[in-house]
Amino acid sequence: MKKGNIPKMATQPGKPAIHKKAAAPKKPETPTSVSRKGNRYFIVAFFLFAVILYGNTILNKFAVDDNYVTNNQQVQKGFKAIPEIFQTRYVNQQGNLGSTSADYRPIPKATFAIEYQLWGNKPGRSHAVNILFYWALSVLLFFILKRLFKNYNILFPFLITLLFMAHPVHTEVVASLKNRDEMLAFLCGLGSLWFILDYAEQRKTRFVLYAAVIFFIGYFCKTSILPFLLLYPLVIWFFTDIPLKKITPVLFVVFVVVLVAQFIPHLFLPPVHRTTYFIENPLYFEKNLWIRLGTGLVSLIFYLRLLVYPYPLLYYYGFNMIPVTSLANIWALLSLLIHGGLFVYAILKFREKNVISFAILWYLIAVAMYSNFIFPVVGIVGERFIFNASLGFCIAIVFFIFKLFKTDPKSLTIEMDSRLKILAVLILLLIPYTVLSVSRNRDWRNLFDLYYNDIKSLNKSAKANVDYAGFLMNTVYQDPNFLRTGHVNQFKYVTIINHYRQALKLYPNN
Repeated sequence: MKKGNIPKMATQPGKPAIHKKAAAPKKPETPTSVSRKGNRYFIVAFFLFAVILYGNTILNKFAVDDNYVTNNQQVQKGFKAIPEIFQTRYVNQQGNLGSTSADYRPIPKATFAIEYQLWGNKPGRSHAVNILFYWALSVLLFFILKRLFKNYNILFPFLITLLFMAHPVHTEVVASLKNRDEMLAFLCGLGSLWFILDYAEQRKTRFVLYAAVIFFIGYFCKTSILPFLLLYPLVIWFFTDIPLKKITPVLFVVFVVVLVAQFIPHLFLPPVHRTTYFIENPLYFEKNLWIRLGTGLVSLIFYLRLLVYPYPLLYYYGFNMIPVTSLANIWALLSLLIHGGLFVYAILKFREKNVISFAILWYLIAVAMYSNFIFPVVGIVGERFIFNASLGFCIAIVFFIFKLFKTDPKSLTIEMDSRLKILAVLILLLIPYTVLSVSRNRDWRNLFDLYYNDIKSLNKSAKANVDYAGFLMNTVYQDPNFLRTGHVNQFKYVTIINHYRQALKLYPNN
């Protein structure tokens, strides 16, 4: 045999033949691995959407109430401030009209001290942290919805989450650093719900402990977590097979945690001292039940209008933006008719575990705390007060869109034609919502821009006119040239007087 014709597998005498290893067959992807890969795509999508919605807030500075909470001497001590923060009230304000010592929300305040230690007085980075918190709660919300609607098409929880993220009514919570407490409380409420669902599925005691600890943390973020005490049994009834009597011990533990969290601060904190003003909410001084009910119903229809048509968005409302009225008011009667009808429908469909029934009850439970029925709310109404309640609204809207095209959201395979129609309608909502959110973020750039842009729609708010005039007066004291004609043509010293006069016109006893 010729030298060049020696076979490739031939070996030298005395040496074993060398065989190439056959390539191992590729393992087929399991449903679990496919699901994990899909989850990563969803997580990335939510991050990108959060950045699109709120990325421009990174350019913002401080705004309303930040000087009392996020940008003060206590926070600027950095890590050293944390023990002090946990031993003092959330707001400690001294002013020429009196002092305020109120609330106990050490956790969100501590996050600002940590951030100041890490990068100093750079509000843009703190706004970036707010975006990350919003992304985190959106991701957690999606996975909870995915668990609740486990027999539904994945498009259903995904679109609910996108609509929730985009709703412009959330801009006050995300674009305002001070309102981080609202996001953290909601995040903890969802976190506790996650472990309550784990307990319902596996009946392991450790999940009760996890849920209780997270709820405890959430209570020290803000008491707006409290509606979850009623939302948890609502979720258990609609989406699990565990009897309520089996979950009662868990709810009892969480309730005890609330009592403990409420009691502990009283052991070392000074008494709450907060002066209430008529221009913030006249119901502080109103004992007539019919007036309180009438004003509460008008507040509810205002919230519903804001969810359906979120414009204009304003940093504050107060007297006399929302009229103090009796049940005889046409808007109060209309609100009674609408909300009464929604409640009756939800109860009639309750045993069927109907999705719309669940959405209505979630909304009503979450908004009740801020309806002025239970106790007066600062400002009478506020956009941040329906952060939680807006989830019920988003669930109902997405469900109706599916039904509009006669598509069952439980169908695991949706025809392309129906899918495109559903997506088209959602996009028609998401585009204006996104534009409104991005535009509103610019108003929160700093305190001056916020006051200047909002005051045009706040001619009936006595408090807003006082705030704006006071801010301008304080600024002029520091820089007499601030109101120069070249800055903004209509800005003259008379502007200050005009807004004080408007406040007195609205409420002469101010």
